[in-house]
Amino acid sequence: MKLIGNYTSPYVRKISVILLEKGITFEFVNDNPWVAESHTPQYNPLGKVPALVTDDGEYWFDSPVIAEYLELRT
Repeated sequence: MKLIGNYTSPYVRKISVILLEKGITFEFVNDNPWVAESHTPQYNPLGKVPALVTDDGEYWFDSPVIAEYLELRT
């Protein structure tokens, strides 16, 4: 799993805490969505963080939606 975000976002930190508490292994990809070179729109059409990419290739975005997905997943 990959968590796309940046270190300054409280929403990204919220999702990373949930992942850590649930013991889900993930790769953190630090990306700044406010610069032209950002890769965030590849994962979220709104261009916002956080975005979660599952091992199955699904993309999830918006922290409440990601949190609900993670809660239902385990």
